[in-house]
Amino acid sequence: MPDMLVSKYNSLNYFIPLFFQAKENSVLLLDEEGMVLEVNHAFINIFGYEKEDVCGKNFRMLFTDEDQAKGLPIKEIANVVARGQAFDNNYLVQKNKTATWVSGESILVKDDNGKIFILKIIQNINKQKISENSIVSLNELNDSILKSIEDGVIVLDKELKIVKSNDVFSRFSNIPVKEITDTNFAELISPYDKNNELYNKIIQVINSKKGFSHALLSINENTANEKVFEVSCNLMNDPSADSNVLLIFHDITVQKQAERERNDMIGFIGHELKNPVTSILLSHNLLEKLIRHDNATVIKELLERSKKNALRLNKMIAELYNSTKIYAGNFELEITEFNFAHMVREAIDTVKILHPAFTLIMNNYANDITVSADRYRLIQVITNYLNNSIKYANKKEDITIIVKAKNNFIEVAVKDKGSGIAKDHLPFIFDRFFRAEKTINLEGIGLGLFLCKQIISAHNGNVWAESEEGNGSTFYFSIPLKF
Repeated sequence: MPDMLVSKYNSLNYFIPLFFQAKENSVLLLDEEGMVLEVNHAFINIFGYEKEDVCGKNFRMLFTDEDQAKGLPIKEIANVVARGQAFDNNYLVQKNKTATWVSGESILVKDDNGKIFILKIIQNINKQKISENSIVSLNELNDSILKSIEDGVIVLDKELKIVKSNDVFSRFSNIPVKEITDTNFAELISPYDKNNELYNKIIQVINSKKGFSHALLSINENTANEKVFEVSCNLMNDPSADSNVLLIFHDITVQKQAERERNDMIGFIGHELKNPVTSILLSHNLLEKLIRHDNATVIKELLERSKKNALRLNKMIAELYNSTKIYAGNFELEITEFNFAHMVREAIDTVKILHPAFTLIMNNYANDITVSADRYRLIQVITNYLNNSIKYANKKEDITIIVKAKNNFIEVAVKDKGSGIAKDHLPFIFDRFFRAEKTINLEGIGLGLFLCKQIISAHNGNVWAESEEGNGSTFYFSIPLKF
């Protein structure tokens, strides 16, 4: 050690081996202005400077430009002088200009003459800082992954308290992410966990170390806000964790609703198709008996009844087939140009033959209008509208068809004086398989208006209806003149 340093600190003999022999701790001696007086070998070895590179210069040269701009060197000196000690945690610039993260402590000391010096001890913590930043980055990555996952994800400790969760689960549980930590999961699901089935499965995972999947949990069951989740559970492979449990909640509400609708649909269709089939079979059984007695009059009546039921059955099957094709997006329009009024009259004539008792009145305000559309499909829409009005006519036999041209669109309205539609049912009448309660006993399986909506939508048009219960209904559709 230089004579100056020995003479100033000869009473502190323990300082000499610290200064000379330290391998990890860099030591600098500064004056009260921050000028470097001495450095030890550890500083030279670790940071690459020679003594002449730093001695006689202000220690601020060891700070990055950013830290100098923040005034960190000046603040450090001021703190040491004012308080006798200061701590720092910042970058130190090596001779090769690379920045190394260091942790330091500066202490105010005096020699026997009362002269002030600053002893600065520096530890290189760059590796620890890189490791710390890696952990922070990894945690941020994990949080980003959790946020991007569409499933609800939570981690539980062995007491089933929530350690971590993502935003999706927070929305499921209606508990903010910041508040959900330490929430008892068993208490959270208790109102929905029938016979503690999910709770018992989780406890079994903790005890057996074997996970499970495809467990079901329903929230707000049998209500408009019902949610159904498929739950998977496994222990986390983390040696530092104490039996942490990973739970994943996959929302299958839509699939479950579709499954229920499909089952309801199958049951409904089976019931509706059973009626005409039963009637046909019964007619044939009677025919076998009547043929033996040669009762021609009754036979003719039964054949006619059987034919009607066969036609009814055929119509239902055709509607189902068309519905399936349209629902799957597998039908194409055959676009041609034609006179719109002529097409409407053809549809009216077709319905008149089947229902001669009804008066179908056409008010045409769109003479000689040519449209570009699928003629066959539009006839199908108009006949469906007319048959629908006839079905619910309630013995009022006048039905009016109004055709108007509006801007670049053609509009058709079919108006009846029948039983009308309840206000709360009106928004759903074009839905697939919808049947109002009071019409359950009427023929049909609730596909006619659905098909109309799909056909008109394919033409870039719109369907709607106006009705008042007991005062009839008006069904509309509108399509562009040119497809």
